[in-house]
Amino acid sequence: MDETDELLRLCVRALVAQMGDVPGVEMRLTRDCVLGLTGEPSADFNRLTLGADPDAEGFLISSVARAKERGLPLQAVMCPGVLEALAPVARRLGLTAVGTSPLMVLRAGTPVAPSRPVVITRALGPELVTIAGDLAAAAFDTPRDAIARCIDVCVTKTAGVETWIAWDGDRPMSTVTVTPTGDTAGISLMATPPEHQRKGMGRALLTQVIDDYRRRGMARFHLGATEAGLPLYESLGFETVAHLSAWILPGPSAGQG
Repeated sequence: MDETDELLRLCVRALVAQMGDVPGVEMRLTRDCVLGLTGEPSADFNRLTLGADPDAEGFLISSVARAKERGLPLQAVMCPGVLEALAPVARRLGLTAVGTSPLMVLRAGTPVAPSRPVVITRALGPELVTIAGDLAAAAFDTPRDAIARCIDVCVTKTAGVETWIAWDGDRPMSTVTVTPTGDTAGISLMATPPEHQRKGMGRALLTQVIDDYRRRGMARFHLGATEAGLPLYESLGFETVAHLSAWILPGPSAGQG
């Protein structure tokens, strides 16, 4: 198994951990593919990952059919190994290609230069979970109630999802989520609201989180980068191992005035 396929499997596991406690979530998965439908009217909360599964085409077809049955938009990513075969199928099913999502890895031994010292706390308990959710809602310009239904509920001590908050004095500034699997951890939901950006808080939080997990034996870190986040991750030593093809299935009301 090459590194891309291995990391996609870890992404599948991370998505299950991140969505598994959402009330009413519908999930279907194999080792290499996962569909998670929360029922929210935003594609950001209805996710499909397609890895190198022998029946990735069948998984794609059944997943899109289910999203359409429920009248839900869907966000999908495909690994390079299945893209050629699945792209025409996806278009026929009504999905639209919207670019790529770099799959990045920080390997063991890659030095990460320390940033400014910052106080970080793990988001556990209603008050801190709410603070982390507020930061995410502001950073992603997402309705706070959707964050509460789909993210806050999964931030628990035993969910396998660990969320951290960086503070400037008594002000929460930035948050990030880590999903450990063995000696590799997924990084996601890196969120710094616009009013706190360009102050180095996101970098300070991420470098300290990486250092803390390395001290506990974590060897690698992986993430799916956005265009906005790519310069930060590259500056920290993350390498792009694959460009995942990104697709959107619009909801039934898309385009209607």
